[in-house]
Amino acid sequence: LKNLRLSVLLLLSSFVVRNSVKAHCKDNKMVRHDLIVALSLYVIASASAFTVGPARIASRALTPLCALPADPQGVNNPEENNANGGEEHALPSESDTDILNSPAFLKRKLDVLKSDIAQADADVEALKVQVEEGKAEWGQQLDDLQLEYGKIQERMKVQNEGGDDEATVKVVRQMLGVLDNYDRAFGVLTAETDKQKEIEDAYRATYDKILATFESLGVTEVETVGAEFDYEVHQAVMQRPSEDYEEGIVCEELAKGFVLEDKLIRAAMVSVAA
Repeated sequence: LKNLRLSVLLLLSSFVVRNSVKAHCKDNKMVRHDLIVALSLYVIASASAFTVGPARIASRALTPLCALPADPQGVNNPEENNANGGEEHALPSESDTDILNSPAFLKRKLDVLKSDIAQADADVEALKVQVEEGKAEWGQQLDDLQLEYGKIQERMKVQNEGGDDEATVKVVRQMLGVLDNYDRAFGVLTAETDKQKEIEDAYRATYDKILATFESLGVTEVETVGAEFDYEVHQAVMQRPSEDYEEGIVCEELAKGFVLEDKLIRAAMVSVAA
C-alpha cells in the first residue's frame, strides 16, 4: 500500500513536469516554478521509496528535462537578465509584429493605389470626351456669350471712368468761385506792411494748393494770353486794339478756364486783339 502511494505521487510529479515542458515557450516564469515543485516531489518520493520501480518511473518522467534547450533566451540566467536591462522575456520587435508595415500588406496597398490611379485616369479621359462633345454642340454659342460679356465689361469700364470724370468736373466747378475771389482780391489789394504781406502769402499758399490739387486730378488751365483765340475753350468778353499782339490773338485774361482732358469745365474769359 505504501508503494502504491509513492507510485501515485511520482506519477503526479511526472504529469506536472510534462505539462511544464509543453508550456516552456509560452510562460517561462511558470515553467521555472513548476519544475521546482516537480523536483521537490521527486526528492521526497525517492527518499521514502522501498522499491526501485517508483524511482524509475520518476526518472522517466524527468528525462525530457535533459532535452530542453540550454536557456536560449537567458530566462534563468540572472547575469544575462541584468545585462539586458532586467527583462525576463525577449519579446519580438514591433517591426516584426506590425502587419501594416509587412511586405505583403504594402504590396497589396500598392496594387490598390495603382488600381485607383488607373480608374481616375479613365474617368478623366471620359470627361475630356464629354467636354469635346459639348464644345462641338455648344461651342459657337459659348463664343458668342464670351464676346458679349467682354463688350459688357468694356461698357461698364467706360461708364465708370465717365462717372469719375463727371464727379471731378462737378467738384472743380464748385471750387472755381473760390478761385475767382482769390484772383479778384489779388488784383485789387496790395500788401504794404509786413503783417499784410504775411497774410497775403498765406492766402497765396492756399491758392497754390488748390491749383496743385486740380493738377493731380488731371485738370489743367486753358492757355490764354499769347494764344490764338479758340472758340471751343475761349469766351471773348471784349475786343480791343493792342500794340503787342496781332489781330485774333488773346491779349488779356479776365477769368481762368479749365479742362479735364477733352472735357471743358469752364471757358476762359478773355480780351482779343483787334
